[in-house]
Amino acid sequence: MHLGSIKQALGVAGVQTAASSWTGEVNGKGVQIDLLIDRRDHVINLCEMKFSINDFVITKSYFDELRNKIAVFQEHTGTRKAIYLTFISTFGLRQNEYSLQLVQNSLTMDALFI
Repeated sequence: MHLGSIKQALGVAGVQTAASSWTGEVNGKGVQIDLLIDRRDHVINLCEMKFSINDFVITKSYFDELRNKIAVFQEHTGTRKAIYLTFISTFGLRQNEYSLQLVQNSLTMDALFI
Protein backbone atom coordinates (compact mmCIF):
# COMPACT_ATOMS: atom_id res chain seq x y z
CA MET A 1 0.00 0.00 0.00
CA HIS A 2 2.90 2.40 0.77
CA LEU A 3 5.38 1.18 -1.83
CA GLY A 4 5.44 4.48 -3.72
CA SER A 5 6.23 6.40 -0.54
CA ILE A 6 8.93 3.92 0.46
CA LYS A 7 10.55 4.12 -2.98
CA GLN A 8 10.45 7.92 -2.82
CA ALA A 9 12.06 7.94 0.64
CA LEU A 10 14.78 5.59 -0.65
CA GLY A 11 15.40 7.90 -3.63
CA VAL A 12 14.45 5.26 -6.21
CA ALA A 13 10.97 6.44 -7.20
CA GLY A 14 11.94 6.40 -10.89
CA VAL A 15 13.41 2.90 -10.85
CA GLN A 16 11.27 0.03 -12.11
CA THR A 17 10.62 -2.48 -9.31
CA ALA A 18 8.72 -5.60 -8.35
CA ALA A 19 7.63 -5.93 -4.72
CA SER A 20 6.40 -8.78 -2.54
CA SER A 21 6.94 -10.52 0.76
CA TRP A 22 9.14 -13.62 0.72
CA THR A 23 9.54 -16.82 2.69
CA GLY A 24 12.13 -19.47 2.17
CA GLU A 25 13.97 -22.32 3.81
CA VAL A 26 17.46 -23.71 3.42
CA ASN A 27 18.71 -26.66 5.49
CA GLY A 28 15.77 -26.40 7.86
CA LYS A 29 16.24 -22.66 8.45
CA GLY A 30 13.06 -20.81 7.55
CA VAL A 31 12.95 -17.05 7.14
CA GLN A 32 10.39 -14.41 6.25
CA ILE A 33 11.14 -11.08 4.63
CA ASP A 34 8.43 -8.49 5.26
CA LEU A 35 8.93 -6.59 2.00
CA LEU A 36 11.28 -7.35 -0.86
CA ILE A 37 11.83 -4.62 -3.46
CA ASP A 38 13.58 -6.10 -6.50
CA ARG A 39 14.93 -3.13 -8.45
CA ARG A 40 15.80 -2.93 -12.13
CA ASP A 41 19.13 -1.29 -11.20
CA HIS A 42 20.44 -4.64 -9.86
CA VAL A 43 19.73 -3.94 -6.19
CA ILE A 44 17.30 -5.73 -3.90
CA ASN A 45 16.02 -3.97 -0.79
CA LEU A 46 15.18 -6.49 1.92
CA CYS A 47 12.84 -4.50 4.15
CA GLU A 48 12.47 -5.41 7.79
CA MET A 49 9.49 -3.72 9.47
CA LYS A 50 9.20 -3.31 13.22
CA PHE A 51 6.73 -1.55 15.50
CA SER A 52 8.29 -0.08 18.63
CA ILE A 53 7.31 2.69 21.01
CA ASN A 54 10.94 3.90 21.04
CA ASP A 55 13.89 3.85 18.66
CA PHE A 56 14.42 0.23 17.66
CA VAL A 57 17.71 -1.31 18.79
CA ILE A 58 19.41 -4.17 16.97
CA THR A 59 20.91 -6.53 19.53
CA LYS A 60 23.65 -9.09 18.87
CA SER A 61 21.11 -11.93 18.62
CA TYR A 62 18.86 -9.96 16.26
CA PHE A 63 21.93 -8.98 14.21
CA ASP A 64 22.70 -12.70 13.79
CA GLU A 65 19.07 -13.37 12.80
CA LEU A 66 19.16 -10.62 10.16
CA ARG A 67 22.44 -11.90 8.71
CA ASN A 68 20.89 -15.36 8.54
CA LYS A 69 17.85 -13.97 6.66
CA ILE A 70 20.10 -12.37 4.08
CA ALA A 71 22.21 -15.52 3.71
CA VAL A 72 19.17 -17.78 3.31
CA PHE A 73 17.67 -15.41 0.74
CA GLN A 74 20.90 -15.29 -1.27
CA GLU A 75 21.39 -19.05 -1.11
CA HIS A 76 17.77 -19.85 -1.96
CA THR A 77 17.46 -17.40 -4.86
CA GLY A 78 21.03 -17.47 -6.15
CA THR A 79 20.79 -13.74 -6.80
CA ARG A 80 23.86 -11.81 -7.88
CA LYS A 81 22.22 -8.46 -7.18
CA ALA A 82 23.40 -6.22 -4.35
CA ILE A 83 21.38 -6.72 -1.16
CA TYR A 84 20.48 -3.61 0.85
CA LEU A 85 18.90 -4.19 4.25
CA THR A 86 16.28 -1.51 4.73
CA PHE A 87 14.80 -1.01 8.18
CA ILE A 88 11.36 0.55 8.52
CA SER A 89 10.24 1.25 12.09
CA THR A 90 7.86 3.50 13.97
CA PHE A 91 10.39 5.95 15.38
CA GLY A 92 13.62 4.98 13.68
CA LEU A 93 16.63 2.84 14.36
CA ARG A 94 19.13 3.59 17.10
CA GLN A 95 22.62 3.47 15.64
CA ASN A 96 24.97 1.02 17.27
CA GLU A 97 27.74 -1.32 16.14
CA TYR A 98 25.20 -3.79 14.73
CA SER A 99 23.04 -1.35 12.80
CA LEU A 100 26.10 0.35 11.32
CA GLN A 101 27.44 -2.98 10.01
CA LEU A 102 24.24 -4.23 8.45
CA VAL A 103 21.61 -1.59 7.64
CA GLN A 104 21.92 0.49 4.47
CA ASN A 105 18.67 2.48 4.89
CA SER A 106 16.53 3.32 7.90
CA LEU A 107 13.07 4.86 7.51
CA THR A 108 10.48 5.92 10.05
CA MET A 109 6.72 5.58 9.65
CA ASP A 110 6.66 9.24 8.53
CA ALA A 111 8.13 8.07 5.21
CA LEU A 112 4.98 6.03 4.58
CA PHE A 113 2.85 9.14 4.34
CA ILE A 114 4.85 11.32 1.95
